[in-house]
Amino acid sequence: MEKLDKAISYYKSKVGFTRLFIEFAKKVESLGHIGGSIQLTNLTVDEIQALRYVSGRDHSRTNSARVSLKKFESQLAETDFHGVDFILLIEGVIGRKMTHKKLVKLTEEEVKKKYFTQLSRIYQSQNTEWLTEAITQKEAGTNGFIQAYNQKDLESIERIYQTVSGLPLEKKIRLPVLAERISGDPHYFDKESKFLTALQIIRSKKENIPYLNVNGVEAVNELLYEYGILKDDLLNFVSCYGLVAEKAGKRVGSWECLHDEKSTINVPLRELVKYDKIYPNQGNKVFIVENSGVFSSILDMHEGDPLPMVCTHGQFKLAGLQLIEKLANMNISIYYSGDYDPEGLQMAQRLRLKYGLMIRFWRYSVKDYEESLTDKEITEIGVSKLNTIVESELLSVKNQMLKLRKKGYQERHIGALYQDIIEITALEL
Repeated sequence: MEKLDKAISYYKSKVGFTRLFIEFAKKVESLGHIGGSIQLTNLTVDEIQALRYVSGRDHSRTNSARVSLKKFESQLAETDFHGVDFILLIEGVIGRKMTHKKLVKLTEEEVKKKYFTQLSRIYQSQNTEWLTEAITQKEAGTNGFIQAYNQKDLESIERIYQTVSGLPLEKKIRLPVLAERISGDPHYFDKESKFLTALQIIRSKKENIPYLNVNGVEAVNELLYEYGILKDDLLNFVSCYGLVAEKAGKRVGSWECLHDEKSTINVPLRELVKYDKIYPNQGNKVFIVENSGVFSSILDMHEGDPLPMVCTHGQFKLAGLQLIEKLANMNISIYYSGDYDPEGLQMAQRLRLKYGLMIRFWRYSVKDYEESLTDKEITEIGVSKLNTIVESELLSVKNQMLKLRKKGYQERHIGALYQDIIEITALEL
């Protein structure tokens, strides 16, 4: 320690070394270790003399010098100050501790991790633990949280932690009501994208699947519903015919009246969530079609008791999915018929993957497809969607669609679909 003190005293007493050691310190802080070189220009007489002592070279002509830190350290070992720690020497000469930038960054990361870990303890739940794990590991989807933290927007982060800690909700709540409770602003979550991101992260952790960014109104509605939150529950509806509903162990009178009147019912999600059970008035089979024109045309052809039918009106809305869930819970055999396009096959596959053989593919043969052909072409994007089809019963029609690159629609099969329903339901009588 005595040798270090003498070295510090020596180099501090020589003003020609002052700027040199200041630049040494900057370089060490930049690199995080001893290395590289520093450049001095506009040398003073004292600095020229000091550098001549270090390197044995005269810099008076160039009035500038480049000095290697490693070389200076090795030359130091050949002086009376050999064995002195170069880092401690630099700090002693400049009069302060050096802070390496790499060390600063590490410290900031530790503080950030501590903040999110503390939040998960304040709002303790499995959801907040999953969310914290994703954020601190910088997993997909977490950039928004990290940016908010760096921008000191801690309030928005804490509101999201508070919200997800209580999910899923047993009793459904509308999104604006939830937002008002959390922030005082009913529209808060409309503009807070991190909330949906948090739900997606939690879903991926819970189901042990890769993080997927949810796009589209219905996908968002479905994600929110998983956690007990309703967004659009009036315009989100499904059409039914020949079905009845139960609530608290009793059949719902309005459904029975509509059945007796042979009337269809458009059931919004708002009402659908109230019912405990939904099932056909007769038998154990329900027939689902994708298109409203096909649905109405089949009903027009029929004059007897109401047929057990459902129309999803194109791509699945949350109401349609919830109705199918209730039918599946009653072990109903569900016959599904959709369009012969990439989206139609994806919808059919989605149901099969979730409900297994309870879902019966209805007119998905190559012959059915070829009889429904139109001039509408399948785009390259459509081809990529078809390539996601792996369900064995759909592979033949998928391959033919890839070959012909043409779409087909249900409307060509209205008569055949109706006849199928009559024949299948007759077997139950």
